[in-house]
Amino acid sequence: MLTTTLTFHQEVDLTKYDLPFLKKRSDRQYEIYLDSSDKALGDVHIGNNEVKLEYSSELLLEEYIIIHDIISRLREGNEVAIDDSKSFLGYLSDGEPAYMIKNWEPWIEYLQSSMKNCL
Repeated sequence: MLTTTLTFHQEVDLTKYDLPFLKKRSDRQYEIYLDSSDKALGDVHIGNNEVKLEYSSELLLEEYIIIHDIISRLREGNEVAIDDSKSFLGYLSDGEPAYMIKNWEPWIEYLQSSMKNCL
């Protein structure tokens, strides 16, 4: 299981965000869910000043992009600390590790260029 934790400077209210793919399970827990494939990608746990996303390490690239988008929407306009040290996704061509936030863009570019070479 991979995790990404966002720590905010104020209490978190997910209802004020436009977050597709979240299905409410309780006041403190949501499921990251794809209606189109009837598939759960992971869970979102809400603390007072914290949001913790837990998700599989065996998702498709498109599914990782959905999780990255949720994180991006949560951090937009907020002062937030992100710990993505437990969300290792792979390596860049230079051997640098890539995580859900750290090195995300170079990792996506590397994957896309690798896919072009496979055609």
